[in-house]
Amino acid sequence: MKRRLVIAAHADDETIGCGGTMAKYSQHGATTFVGVLTRDQSDDVHTVRRSEAEQAWQKLGVTDSGWAEMRSHPLTVSPTAVDAVTGWIESVRPDIVFLPHPGEDDPDHAAVAAIVKSARILARSGCILLGYEVWTPIARPSVFEDVSDFVAVKGEAINCFRSQVADRDYASAALALNRYHGVISGRGQHVEAFGMIS
Repeated sequence: MKRRLVIAAHADDETIGCGGTMAKYSQHGATTFVGVLTRDQSDDVHTVRRSEAEQAWQKLGVTDSGWAEMRSHPLTVSPTAVDAVTGWIESVRPDIVFLPHPGEDDPDHAAVAAIVKSARILARSGCILLGYEVWTPIARPSVFEDVSDFVAVKGEAINCFRSQVADRDYASAALALNRYHGVISGRGQHVEAFGMIS
């Protein structure tokens, strides 16, 4: 069975960046574990964010999830963060790990790559690392996933994060980027693009 581990700095990063791919793999029988590294400082806000995430992930077919509950802004490459991801890799034993690509402008997003690369070494895993886009497009993506049949559910999942989309239409932005990649790559109507991380 195919096993996918999707790691996010903040809950909603993963849905924006690779929600279509998550839904597609789920429909094709893969198990998907989502690991979120940070939490909101307010307990009330964090509770809302977790509830929103669970609703979104249910739509995408996520099998299980975990929260490291690290401090955000800044998320640092700390032993605690590396240990959390190491544990996820060891328990899930993924063939592919999805994470924000290291060129992301948001410092928390960018920090995830160093955390995951260190964790992969500690876990002695040969898993493939694929970087996804959240706020910053990848200049030269190398992997393309046709998610044309899953853009509707991706949009619905993004909009589950009501606290985040109240003043920003992340769904329209993400799907427009997917349409752009589809046109430029010729791989489908809507395409999620990824970068290989060594």
